[in-house]
Amino acid sequence: MKTFYLMRHGQTRFNEQGRIQGVCDSPLTDLGKEQAQAARSYFEEKGIRFDKVYSSTQERACDTAEIATGRLDYQRLKGLKEWDFGAFEAQPEYLNPKLQDGGIGYGDYFQQFGGENNEQVRDRMETCIRQILEEAGEESSVLAVSHGGAIAQFFRRVIHPNPDIRKMRNCCILHFTYQDGVFELHSVYNPVEKEYSYRKDDKK
Repeated sequence: MKTFYLMRHGQTRFNEQGRIQGVCDSPLTDLGKEQAQAARSYFEEKGIRFDKVYSSTQERACDTAEIATGRLDYQRLKGLKEWDFGAFEAQPEYLNPKLQDGGIGYGDYFQQFGGENNEQVRDRMETCIRQILEEAGEESSVLAVSHGGAIAQFFRRVIHPNPDIRKMRNCCILHFTYQDGVFELHSVYNPVEKEYSYRKDDKK
């Protein structure tokens, strides 16, 4: 069985300003760096060590990965990047449409503006992460740093029924196991607030 941690990046300047941030980028704020350090403290306290570390190619994810692990030997993958919001990139968040599909995504709304639809994001995230884990050794522990929208679409593709996770906080950590091609989500932890927003055992 392989252990997989999927983490969102820390707060960025665009997060702070309330701007739509997909494939465009902005740097971590001081708070974002503190959030990444909180994730590092959590990993250290729990004795969690990673055989492999991966990051989205975007600066905010790379910087988060470096702070959270203290490592530079990670691999950057385009498959882990955030949802492409097309012409809406860097615009105020109030321009976002209402969530579709019972609140789990935007459907194909952004595709008409040069961006991606739900299924495109799900396809590339699933393909990328499965490849990461299929290449990992047995009993490996792997970390990937990605983005809120992309992470949400990934777990909604591979976990059924979908867990009720409403907000993907900065630097939240999703803990999965992976065996025989099947993902199991065990928890979602916020290292900043030191609380779980989801635990599988709580649902039994």
